[in-house]
Amino acid sequence: SASLREASFTVCLDTLLGGGVVALPTETVYGLACLALDEQAVQKVFELKGRPPTNPLIVHVLDSHQAEQVARVNSFAKLLCQKFWPGPLTLILPKRQMIPDRVTAGLDTVAVRSPSHPLFRKVLREAGQPIAAPSANLFSMVSSTTPQEVFDSFGEACPPILDGGKCNIGLESTVLDLTSDTPSILRPGPISKEELEEFLGFEISTSKKTTDSSVARKSPGLSAKHYSTETPIRLYENIYAIQQIERWTADDLIILPCKDLIAGFDSAPATIITFSATGNTREIAHNLYATLKKADQLEKKLIHLALLEETDGLAGAVNDRLTRASSS
Repeated sequence: SASLREASFTVCLDTLLGGGVVALPTETVYGLACLALDEQAVQKVFELKGRPPTNPLIVHVLDSHQAEQVARVNSFAKLLCQKFWPGPLTLILPKRQMIPDRVTAGLDTVAVRSPSHPLFRKVLREAGQPIAAPSANLFSMVSSTTPQEVFDSFGEACPPILDGGKCNIGLESTVLDLTSDTPSILRPGPISKEELEEFLGFEISTSKKTTDSSVARKSPGLSAKHYSTETPIRLYENIYAIQQIERWTADDLIILPCKDLIAGFDSAPATIITFSATGNTREIAHNLYATLKKADQLEKKLIHLALLEETDGLAGAVNDRLTRASSS
């Protein structure tokens, strides 16, 4: 049980300030946290996750003032901070010298976010310095949204966990690159392209997916294969495409967006589970990773699931994760 690793606030803070690694809750997913300016602590995070050095870490700060310690925050970025921070928006900005190269994959940019989770904010206040925290799971595997999932990811190597319950959103932050001519979304997330465009008053672009893992990237979460289950996933354009399959076996697992759809499936002897009771996109996002982990535990040969209808930005972000999870 994760209770083996659940630690008090004081223990987690002391571990962090002593150059160690802890698991902290954010509103998006649990993070594997260390002091961002401590190069040796940062190295521990990379080793624990099995993360390649080309994949940068997000630096978490209390506010735009603290962001200015690690990045060059222009007036444009400050407006975005006023509107969307604290919250699930990560900004890519030009970095300051004090940030270790290891944090930024050797690039001259840094990913910065101000989380809204009260426990993470309390740690930031008490620590008085920025905290680097990628998701608390092994590299390229499904992210953790509860303390138990963090513990299951690392087993005996698990660091102390500060229990903040189940993450409210359950999906990683939107990443907006402000270091090119036009702002562009590198990773879709809870804050949609439409929301950002409405606030900014102009169109922003969405970056194309890259597949070369040897090239350093400005943002985490951009590997073609990411958020992956142990069980292979077959991804379909829509639910209708799954319904066309005539023969199922006991080795097949179908994941549907909501319970109402089960009635329309003649899928015996396959197993069906669902992402949500209602089909509400927020509920699907909230349960996404826990459901994928549950799917793995059922030990079937193949998981079948469909892309969501993109009714909103969050559905697009869920589809991004499903597409990367299904890449072989």
